[in-house]
Amino acid sequence: MASKNQKPGQPDPEEEEYDYRDVQCGVQLTGRVAWWILGLVVIALSAAIVIRHDQVVNAIRPASEKIRDLPAGFLIPIVILIIISFPPLFGHEIIALLCGVVYGLWIGFTVVAAGTFLGEIGTWYAFKYAFRRKAVKLERTNINYGALARLTRDGGFLVWPLFQSLMPTLTASSKVVLIVRFSVIPSHFSTAVFSTCNVKFWYFAVATFATLPKQIILVYVGVLFAQKSKNNTINDIVLVITFLITVAAGAYIYNKMRLTKRLLLDEQAARLDAKKRNSIQDFDFQFDVDARERDDQWQRESRPDSPSYVTPPMQAGWTEETHEMGDIARHRAHPQEFI
Repeated sequence: MASKNQKPGQPDPEEEEYDYRDVQCGVQLTGRVAWWILGLVVIALSAAIVIRHDQVVNAIRPASEKIRDLPAGFLIPIVILIIISFPPLFGHEIIALLCGVVYGLWIGFTVVAAGTFLGEIGTWYAFKYAFRRKAVKLERTNINYGALARLTRDGGFLVWPLFQSLMPTLTASSKVVLIVRFSVIPSHFSTAVFSTCNVKFWYFAVATFATLPKQIILVYVGVLFAQKSKNNTINDIVLVITFLITVAAGAYIYNKMRLTKRLLLDEQAARLDAKKRNSIQDFDFQFDVDARERDDQWQRESRPDSPSYVTPPMQAGWTEETHEMGDIARHRAHPQEFI
């Protein structure tokens, strides 16, 4: 079924073929060099902030004090968080850390929550209307995107039994949305998937607002970085716990994605096999039709006077014999022969 915003002559994105390909490391490295370089730069910058956070805080303290003293200085990080949401870019965590350094815990959390919420709403509408075709095509051609999309739709995460008991009155789709927003799936990615899966907007908005407290962890780490106390025990504990949670969540997601990618490839192989069988059957049927037509043609050419053969009306010639008086009367009596 064609979408409402579909342009004439363009294929419906919902009917595009699946074309998953097993991911090979060499292809990924050579095909996305720019993204890998950007990711390495962000990782290096994040590591520098964590390891040399005292020097980083001292370096940005003058600028942070100027921004904090501006009448509407809090709008600067909010605008930055909104901008890096189109399309989803790296840097959200760094901005959250800096907000903790500049504004403290609660004001910094409010700023990050506002920028995150507005950015997610904008991402929703962008993928809903502007990038829908790209998102659908990416889901059906990129095995990693498709696997994460399947995980998001299925909602098969560890928190499911807990939320199943806490939210018995919610519908299945609203439960999945809220669970995924609480999970470790990147928020920008889940927003793109929800917008192309016909999830109700208010489900998404409420779930996004309810899961904003996740941002307080990053802001709190920034607050710890800005503390002048030399006792870094709490800081180290928070960093170790965050690292362990990240590693555990990454291992869990990797295992789930590995199983889901195998399932997607098996489903694609079954579809291709069924399509091949259908094409073979269509070829055999067309071959039989062509054989019958050739046999009929041979019968007409070899025995044109056979009673079973009737000359097609369009083959009647305009000769004197066919326009004699008796023939004209006969033709009028049997007009169906010339239809």
